[in-house]
Amino acid sequence: MAQGISGLLSPQRILWLRISTTIQTIFFLILLFFIPFLLGGPQLLVGSLVNLLLIIIALKYKNYLAIVPMLMLPSIATSLRGMVFWPFTIFIVYMMPAIWIGNFILIYAIQHIKNQRISMLVWWVLKTIFLFIVAYILVQLWILPTIFLKAMGIFQLVTVMIAGVVALGFIKVSK
Repeated sequence: MAQGISGLLSPQRILWLRISTTIQTIFFLILLFFIPFLLGGPQLLVGSLVNLLLIIIALKYKNYLAIVPMLMLPSIATSLRGMVFWPFTIFIVYMMPAIWIGNFILIYAIQHIKNQRISMLVWWVLKTIFLFIVAYILVQLWILPTIFLKAMGIFQLVTVMIAGVVALGFIKVSK
């Protein structure tokens, strides 16, 4: 028995696990950057893919230090895409902190609510309501144009729902 446990904790096994996790993390970071940077739109496709990746990340990672860059990268990539390919809009920059918090809400709910269906409903609603409220406040302050209400409202809800349904499908198929 002791031999089996020591084999699981061998230096080679620990090194392989760290390398494997590092490679997976780099893979997720690359996807989270290049999906919004290269595709750019439509929002339903890009948002659904990004939210699906965030769901997978929430299920895979428990270390918030590893997750934080992943929460931030898609909106940074969207801004950089605007700078490189045009048209750059400063408006997404104003929404970035709210998008990061919305992504964190999604991951937090997935990780802390054990019932998958309830968890999904909670993060669908919380992320969408949070982003919509922030966008609404910024529109009322004349910082954002009203188009952001649709982008951070119904489109956000639909992309999160699509990602959630696809993720649940993957989970059911993999069991």
